[in-house]
Amino acid sequence: MKHTRASITQDVGASAGANEQRVLSQRELAKEKRHAMYQSAKERRATDPRYLAMKEAAKVQRRAAYQKVKDRRKAAAADEKTKRKAEHTVTCTRRREESDRKLMKLVTWVTKSSIPQND
Repeated sequence: MKHTRASITQDVGASAGANEQRVLSQRELAKEKRHAMYQSAKERRATDPRYLAMKEAAKVQRRAAYQKVKDRRKAAAADEKTKRKAEHTVTCTRRREESDRKLMKLVTWVTKSSIPQND
């Protein structure tokens, strides 16, 4: 890897001490400028009332959308619960009717075949 004179000077300068000024390559200079621009834009956004209002509005919209979804899920869960409960009731009723039918067969069979005892 080739080192430019500036990067060699920088490496030497970095090891010599932090107080001395160092020669930057154009690439490093551009990188520092981009970083400085990013930091200043970040500070501007942090204090810009329109940007803050926009962030707050987005937050409110997000919460409202989440609440809608939550309510929809709750309603769907309640419908599902009602449906399961109705199915369970129907199943229990059928089972009870079947057992009542069997019991009545046994009772009538025992009643018909039994001999009444008179005292």
